[in-house]
Amino acid sequence: MDGIIPNKLGTNNNNINKKISKVFTYTFGCKVNYSESSRIADEFAKNGIHNVENVEDADIVVINTCSVTQKADADARKAIRHSLNIDPNKFIIVTGCAAEINPYQFADIEGVDLVLGSKSKFHIPDYIDTNKKLMSPIILDIKADNLQFEYSFSSENDSRTRAVLKIQDGCEYNCSYCIIPQARGNFRSMPFADIIPTIHKLEESGYSEITLVGINLAEYHSDDKNFRDVLMLISQSKIHSRIRMSSIEPNILDEEIIRIISQSENICPHFHIPLQSGSEKVLRLMRRRYNKKQFEKKILTINKYRPDAAIGLDIITGFPGESDAEFTETQNFLNNLPLTYLHVFSYSERPNTDALKIPNKVPEILKKQRTNILRQLSGEKSLEFFKKQLNMRRDVLFEYPEDKVTWFGHSDNYIPVIVKSNKVLRNKILKIKLDTIQNGKVLGEITE
Repeated sequence: MDGIIPNKLGTNNNNINKKISKVFTYTFGCKVNYSESSRIADEFAKNGIHNVENVEDADIVVINTCSVTQKADADARKAIRHSLNIDPNKFIIVTGCAAEINPYQFADIEGVDLVLGSKSKFHIPDYIDTNKKLMSPIILDIKADNLQFEYSFSSENDSRTRAVLKIQDGCEYNCSYCIIPQARGNFRSMPFADIIPTIHKLEESGYSEITLVGINLAEYHSDDKNFRDVLMLISQSKIHSRIRMSSIEPNILDEEIIRIISQSENICPHFHIPLQSGSEKVLRLMRRRYNKKQFEKKILTINKYRPDAAIGLDIITGFPGESDAEFTETQNFLNNLPLTYLHVFSYSERPNTDALKIPNKVPEILKKQRTNILRQLSGEKSLEFFKKQLNMRRDVLFEYPEDKVTWFGHSDNYIPVIVKSNKVLRNKILKIKLDTIQNGKVLGEITE
């Protein structure tokens, strides 16, 4: 892409003006983005620039963008303007997927200083050697090809009980609606030999649960090892924390992977799988790598091995060509599957994707109606799953207090659980009897 400036603004980190000492980061999008924002903050800290919790206190503002939806783009632009409204002298840096896809939508905003692509995002401090605003924005390294894997992890919540560890990046699929391959580039993965030592380091830092994430996690490949090898390695290793998997593509999810996760003592019985549509026609238009029959078989196989496993699905409503009949087909398909929850999104047009050429666009109001219908179905499915778990005893990791005597956590199979206790339960995994359902959560009793 045009506009690439190959040279760094500052070649000596020791020349960083000490007046610039505080950075705030806005993060939009997936868990991978949050892990990368944490890595960026670490790089700043190495240069004496420390993270602050409020944008008002920051000299530098980093906006780590997402490109999945139009709203994500708009939210990033809003964050830029909000930061500049607080103080027009703040040094504004934009990076992430949306910056990679369309840097000019950010560079054209008066007050933006740097727009950086994937190759430069972990080296941001190298490009700052002054506390003065630039006369004009600089766009740097916007070309997501031949990228190397970059390590990153983050805390999934403020309680620092659950960590997110990126072990894979990039996507080379060609789904007709998706812009992520353009933003994230080629498949790349953490070296296989680094996985267990990295998990141990996170354990030593106090995390009791680690979620493995990637842009296309199941396409992990490194040192002649694949995703199945990662699962076997974890299952056979002495790991004290529990391990959770993020989204697994259906075309990779086979019975062997299901069996390994289901029988593992340290991998949580929790599957998150992107279905996207329950209509055969829409799946073909989306260029997904499976059909309904294949997908259903995978869900039923999970249910056979672990009836207590949480199963979450991603769904897109209002895809071009989705008629009322196709949407009803999706509803019926989901109704008949043993699911736990749905993540439902309205289709959002993305530039340079083939879905833009598909006729019969769905009106926005209809997209929202369909999204709301499936979100209601998600609530019903969750309630049904919770009811089946009542009177069972589950391992629950407690994260934070909801009030002086109530603690919140998640079970191994991802049920939100609350218990009454006067003790400090943060970061403890306890055996809990699941008693009653209360406001979308399960009220439990400590049994140990």
